[in-house]
Amino acid sequence: MSGCVIVTGLGVVSPLGQGVKENWKNLIGADRASARNDTRGPAHTGFERACELSQLAAAEALADAGLWDGESLQNIDPERIGCTVSVSKPLATSSPAVTGRGSMDSPPGSAGNDVCWAPPDTINDFVANRFGLRGECRNVIAACATGAYAIALGASWIEQGLCDMVLAGSVEPYPHPLIQSGFKQMGVISAEGVTRPFDLRRSGFTFGEGAGVMVLESEVFAHRRLASGRGRLTGWALGSDSHSAVAFNSNGAHIADVIGRALDRGGLSAADIDHVNAHGTGTRLNDWIETQALIKTFGSHADRLMISATKASTGHLLGASGSVEFIFSVLALKHQYIPPTATLEVSDPDCRLDYTPKTGHPAAVRHALSLSFGFGGPIGALAVSAC
Repeated sequence: MSGCVIVTGLGVVSPLGQGVKENWKNLIGADRASARNDTRGPAHTGFERACELSQLAAAEALADAGLWDGESLQNIDPERIGCTVSVSKPLATSSPAVTGRGSMDSPPGSAGNDVCWAPPDTINDFVANRFGLRGECRNVIAACATGAYAIALGASWIEQGLCDMVLAGSVEPYPHPLIQSGFKQMGVISAEGVTRPFDLRRSGFTFGEGAGVMVLESEVFAHRRLASGRGRLTGWALGSDSHSAVAFNSNGAHIADVIGRALDRGGLSAADIDHVNAHGTGTRLNDWIETQALIKTFGSHADRLMISATKASTGHLLGASGSVEFIFSVLALKHQYIPPTATLEVSDPDCRLDYTPKTGHPAAVRHALSLSFGFGGPIGALAVSAC
């Protein structure tokens, strides 16, 4: 069991705003999509922007955990703090220094108009160096499930005794035009500029950008320093669906298997889960398959699940989705409130579960589940419970 891992700090930046408080306020107050097709240029899509987003979210998470005073770490051995603030793909940059020929102590400035591609691990290195973290340090790549994988990796370091604490999460700047063109060729981008998960009229997703970062601690260490828990990472599981490079199998069996293993790891039954933050991309096939996986996993209890697809409000944050949506799950527990699927107006009868159309509501939430999937098949399921 993984009940020894506590979430003690949260930080988030998304199209809904900067900071946990603003994100939650706008998430539960949204009555339509907040994220639309953007017109940012290439200078705002790459490494420099990822540095900005990850630093904002990491600083908020560390401060929320009582570890950062704005200048330095407080009362903690940096050798025992790990860092996995992960990026799912290489990032465009105008500076050749970040390709491995320069220092990563601070974000580089512009150095000409030629575009270079920085390796994904440069962002995690930047975050670790910026905040003086000297423990385990690794970027994990799992497409749109990157955030979930990073959180699971950080929790495993704590479980193995490699770290007392881990700064974990993911970041994704608005995608470079080259990345955008690939998604457009696959036909998964919404022509109307609105992400409509589980809606009969859904046609794909819009892009967003963001970062979700959290402080994970061992229960013993958190108790020793009198830290206040935001939630307990009760269970997690990772898996893969090798059915296709761009599609999951037709009955959701692999997704269901990963969910089941996450529940088993946390000692939870299907009936224990009250709330699910669905991956919910708004594509025709994926939403249907996710529905089938939930029905397969939860059986008759599936009809009692209170489900949110928050990409309706943020757009698709790609590699940052899993960590931002896990934070939304933690906040649903904290506030005992189910966020809406803000753009869901005409429910698809083939996606017949309660996806919380348009308006959120108060609810008793004991345990929540956050789901993430990615092109190429990675699957992540994270269960969070009240402390």
